[in-house]
Amino acid sequence: MQEYASKIICECGQKTIQDAIDIFKSTTLPYKKAKKLVTECNQTCCRRPLMALFNMVEFGEIDYEEIAFLIDQKNSRFEQGKSDE
Repeated sequence: MQEYASKIICECGQKTIQDAIDIFKSTTLPYKKAKKLVTECNQTCCRRPLMALFNMVEFGEIDYEEIAFLIDQKNSRFEQGKSDE
């Protein structure tokens, strides 16, 4: 679990999965506003892993492997887009 918890979920805000969990647990804001606390931006690049994590925190059960998978998918799409330029 620790290797997943320290994985960067948002490049913009340089937050790890564990940082995002702590932020989501400490706020009562809805997803759209709580996301900005994690990302510190308005971009949608990390929407899927963040939304999934927000829902997991809300329901009390976190699947670190799924979040890591979504982050890896996001990163591979980003790398593909970069190489297409």
